[in-house]
Amino acid sequence: MKKALLALLATGVLYAKFLDGLAIIVNNEPITTYEIEQTAQALHISKKDAIDLLIQKKLEAAQAKKLGIAVSDFEVQNAIDDFARSKGMDIFSLREAIESKGLSWQEYKNSFKEQLLRKKLYQTIAKLQSKAPTQEQLKEYYQNHPKEFEVAKAVDIVKYISPSKEILEQIAQNPLYQPQNPSLLQKGKERIELDKVNPQFATLLSQIPEGHFGPVLPLGDRYMLLYVAKKEGSEKIPFEEAKGYILKKLANTTRGKSVKEYFQKLKASANIKIIRLP
Repeated sequence: MKKALLALLATGVLYAKFLDGLAIIVNNEPITTYEIEQTAQALHISKKDAIDLLIQKKLEAAQAKKLGIAVSDFEVQNAIDDFARSKGMDIFSLREAIESKGLSWQEYKNSFKEQLLRKKLYQTIAKLQSKAPTQEQLKEYYQNHPKEFEVAKAVDIVKYISPSKEILEQIAQNPLYQPQNPSLLQKGKERIELDKVNPQFATLLSQIPEGHFGPVLPLGDRYMLLYVAKKEGSEKIPFEEAKGYILKKLANTTRGKSVKEYFQKLKASANIKIIRLP
């Protein structure tokens, strides 16, 4: 009887401490003052921003569950493998680097899983919310952005290819940069006649000014960086050939907006109770 009473008292004390640390309830899901303070400290943000972030995470978790979105351990492992390759490392080197900073490998994997889940969720919401642009909208964009569809007839480029995205980002900042392991970088010059390549690729090359690098692009299990050395001639891509590029451009523009609006409405309709703020 005495043991049962002590256990009951201990449970009561723990529950009282939990209530004492309770800050916000989001649709019956608690956020504690400890979580707020730890998030603010870890991310170097204000407590107000930490609260907004934690509320957002609660809403995201609820929506992922509602929409049946999940991430498997296999997906997490593949994503980490890809990330390691982008840094010119294998999985063992990455783990060693993470743990050398005093971070838990399991916590790191959990963080990756959370990022993948969020990405899946946002993609799903974007598909549910977005509507395909009409033919009229595509034509309007084409007519209002003529410079985007003017391409050179030929471009002289320097092509850099590497399994490490980080190496190419370094080169874009400093063209004289050389990786410690030369085998991680391939480099070559090439002259491209733009009427003989994919219209989207032709547009991309046309948009990179002479004497500048373009963005780092995925290339299978590797990455590619392009430097535009010289351009010759000029012509306009026909609308029919440009439609795919415009469709993708408009989709990318509206995707982030639609997801943001979705969660704004979700937050406005959520049952959020403020108990106390740290």
